[in-house]
Amino acid sequence: MTNPVWPIRDGTGTPVTHTDERGREAARAMARAFARCGFSEDEWLVLEGAPLRAFLYVALADGPVHPAEREACRRVLGEGLLSRSPLVGHICGEALRRLDAPGWDFISGRPDLEPLRPVCERVARRLGLGEASRFQHLLLDVGRRVARASSGLLGLMGAVRREERRALEGLSEALGPRAPWR
Repeated sequence: MTNPVWPIRDGTGTPVTHTDERGREAARAMARAFARCGFSEDEWLVLEGAPLRAFLYVALADGPVHPAEREACRRVLGEGLLSRSPLVGHICGEALRRLDAPGWDFISGRPDLEPLRPVCERVARRLGLGEASRFQHLLLDVGRRVARASSGLLGLMGAVRREERRALEGLSEALGPRAPWR
């Protein structure tokens, strides 16, 4: 069974990106629609900040954020814009906008993963298993790709260093098992 997908399209039938004015207007409409699904404003802030929280948690495991780690995150978020999931598409657009905002170069403290603990279960209850699975996959993909980018040559071969492996384990634990809501 698949969950319905609600793409954001303009009048011509083409998908709307989150970077132009029409996209920002559509993003605000999407946020209002998700608010009607029962997410509080605090929950919505956690949802929108989750990809960058996962990125920073893994990237800062071994010191400051490196350009390769940032670029790996940017690629995952760019791919997420094309997701079948409207939630993932919206969140990736917001995360890309925040990632490119000035001031990200000065972040030095690892974020707390505690707010991510109930988020996948909450998405599953509010929007369905498909949306929750795609959201969880996005966060884990951000972590894995950033860890591989941080590991240099080891990452090219698919391996990660000990610090990044521990960070990935912490992220995976915070998100729960692959599908705790099944």
